[in-house]
Amino acid sequence: MSKPKILCLHGFGESGELFRIRSRNFRRIVEDHAELAPTLTKETLDDEWLVVYLDAHLDIANLHLTAADLDKDNSMHKDFTNLAWWWARKSKTTEYRGLEKAFAQVGKVLNEQGPFDGILGFSQGACLGIIISALLDSRAKDGSGFGIEVNHPPIKFMVLAGAFLLSEPNYQYLYATKLNIPSFHMSGEYDTVITREEAHAANRIFENPVVFDFVGGHYIPQTPQCNRAMTSFVAPFIPGVQPLQDSSDVTPSSDTSSPERQLVQDVSA
Repeated sequence: MSKPKILCLHGFGESGELFRIRSRNFRRIVEDHAELAPTLTKETLDDEWLVVYLDAHLDIANLHLTAADLDKDNSMHKDFTNLAWWWARKSKTTEYRGLEKAFAQVGKVLNEQGPFDGILGFSQGACLGIIISALLDSRAKDGSGFGIEVNHPPIKFMVLAGAFLLSEPNYQYLYATKLNIPSFHMSGEYDTVITREEAHAANRIFENPVVFDFVGGHYIPQTPQCNRAMTSFVAPFIPGVQPLQDSSDVTPSSDTSSPERQLVQDVSA
């Protein structure tokens, strides 16, 4: 039986290799039981991993280029680590430059490297992961929105940190229906990049999100509390992973109108 495969999407200004380091605790949890995939630009980093994390197409050193320039093929980003899935240019409206190309890039990976069981995403990568799941949901079986034809089953689970939603009206159709996908959300109480309101909006797009709030900022916590919670979440989806749930990590959500299951970490990572 093949191992579950997980698509890993880094944040703005990072790369697949940097995200591999940032998510090291997640890798330790699933390393013997799942494939963390893939990349179109790098070779396998070591024998432990069959594949590595996906690199975004956009080098942020090229942000002075026009939208037309960004749509052109270029391989220069292979030599940089400061990559992005898109760049938000704000005036009267927000233009997500490079976003459509990101859709096509991920769509190609889904077709060629899939099927993927889960998505691990951080910040901008978490936002993109939500979009991918929405496009693969039952209401978009034809793969519409990727810019290419995509034939891939719905995502089975998601692990997200610092997630947010696109704000422009043109993309609100993606969030019109809640996603019935098991999801685990990590959110820092003192995150200065993603506001609490933005984080909660991303949580609410899912039917029954599991939320791990921690005392910290814009990163993936590396603490035992987070490891226990994350292990317990992924265990049903990755055979061989044993749940390590500690009831002391779980408290009821203070928002009784929300379906969130609240996991609170009280020690800074």
